[in-house]
Amino acid sequence: MSQGTNVESDALRAYARAAESAADRIAKIRGRTATLDLSDGTFGQLPEANSLRADYIGQKDQSGTDLEDSAEMLRTIAEAVRGSAENYDANEDETARGFGNGA
Repeated sequence: MSQGTNVESDALRAYARAAESAADRIAKIRGRTATLDLSDGTFGQLPEANSLRADYIGQKDQSGTDLEDSAEMLRTIAEAVRGSAENYDANEDETARGFGNGA
């Protein structure tokens, strides 16, 4: 017979809070890096230097999108983990009621 599983719903909720906190930090980083801009000539005066600036801007924009996606994914994970904790608690409560709440 199976030994069963003991799920600590408070630990799941703590993990969800940590994931949301990480998402908030990522969002702040994205906000700071989104405002970074380089002026013409930052990479030098040679004609090829401006293509480096264009490449930098493209990479910065893509990184911003990646950071936004990462933050959203962490928020989705937090929501799902919190939902799992609620479901485990509801199941435990229902099982306890089924057994007369231990009476």
